[in-house]
Amino acid sequence: MHVRNATPDFMTTANAFETDVGHFWGLLHTRDYMRARSALTRLLTEFNTLDSVREAYDHMMDLMKLSRSDNLGMRRLAPTIILRLDRDQECYDFIKWWATCDPDGHYDWGDMSLPYLSINDADVLEKPDFLSKDEYPSFDHLVAILLLKLKLLVDIRNLKVARKIFLHKNLMPDLHESIELSVIRSPLSRRFQKLSHGDLVRTETKLRMHVTALGVKILEKNSHFMFHLFEPDEALSAHPEYSSDGSWEDPVLAVQQSYAAFWETEGVFELLDEARACGARDSEDEVEDMMTGTAFQSDPIGKNRTAEELLADMSFTRVWGYIDYAMTNASYLGPWSERPSEQETRKNKEAWAAGDEDIWGEEDDDDDDEDEDEA
Repeated sequence: MHVRNATPDFMTTANAFETDVGHFWGLLHTRDYMRARSALTRLLTEFNTLDSVREAYDHMMDLMKLSRSDNLGMRRLAPTIILRLDRDQECYDFIKWWATCDPDGHYDWGDMSLPYLSINDADVLEKPDFLSKDEYPSFDHLVAILLLKLKLLVDIRNLKVARKIFLHKNLMPDLHESIELSVIRSPLSRRFQKLSHGDLVRTETKLRMHVTALGVKILEKNSHFMFHLFEPDEALSAHPEYSSDGSWEDPVLAVQQSYAAFWETEGVFELLDEARACGARDSEDEVEDMMTGTAFQSDPIGKNRTAEELLADMSFTRVWGYIDYAMTNASYLGPWSERPSEQETRKNKEAWAAGDEDIWGEEDDDDDDEDEDEA
C-alpha cells in the first residue's frame, strides 16, 4: 500500500508523511514500509563502509522520527552506529535521553509537543549513574557507554605516550599540537590536549573508575558478553530471533551490534587484551589450587578441563579489575619485563612468599620449643 499517496479511509491517511510523522507505527498501512526500511538499515551496517554506515545512520534516525515510540528497536542499534561515525557527544546525549526521558512511566509518546532527544552536550566525564537509576537499563546502551569511555581512555594513553616522546626527542614545540591531534580519535578528546599532565592523569583515573564500574555492571547483567566479545565467531554467526534480559541471546545481539565499533576503535581491543593478560597472570596460582580442590575433582564436567581453559574463563570475567594495570602498561616505554604490572606481580609474589616463610618459620620455632620441652 502507498504511504505518500494512499486511498484515504477511516484508518488510512492520504499522505502519512504530511499528517502522521511520529505516529507511523500506529497506522497499519505504514508498517510494511517501516519494516522494509528497518531491514535496509540493518543490512547497511553489515557492509562496513563509511558511506553505508552514514546511510544507515540517516535511515535509523528518520525511522525514530517517524515513530517516536521506536517499536522497531532502532534505539538499541543507534549508539554504536553513532560511535562508528565519531559523533561521540551525540552518542552520549542519545543514551542519556533514553535512560532519563520517562522516569515515572508517564511520557506520552504520542504527544509531538514534548521534548524528544533533547539532551545536548551532557558531560561525558560524569559518573554515568543515570544508567543505574533506570530499572531496566538497555544492555546495548551499557556496552556503548563502555566503549565510548574506553575510546577516551585510549586517546589519553596516546597523548601520554606522545608527551613522553616529546621529552626525549628534539622536536619543535610548534609540532607538538599537530602530533597530539593526530594520535587522538574522538572529537571529545581535543579538550585533553589543553590539560596539564596532572589533570590528564586525574581525568584518566576518573574514566578508569567509570569503565570498571560499567564492566562490572555488564558482567552482572550477563556474564557471557565478554566471552563473545573476545571470541566473537559464534555470536556473529548466530541468528537469534529475540532476546530477553539475562538470556544467551542478549549478549549475542549486543556483540552483533557493537563488534564492528569495537574493532574499528583502534587501541580498545589491545587495552582489553592487556587487562585480560594481567588478570590471567595473577590467577595462575589460584587455578592450580582450584584444580586440586575437592569441588573441582568431584565435578564430572569440570575435572576434565585443563588449566589453560580455566584460566581463559577466569580472565574473561577479571578484565575490569585490571584496567588500571593495562593503562599503566600501555603508556610505559621500557622493557616488557619491567612493565609496571610485571613489577607489581613480582612484588606481590615476593611478599606472599615472604609471608609464608614467616608463618612457617614461627610454626617451626614453636615446634622446636615443644620438642625441647618434651626432651
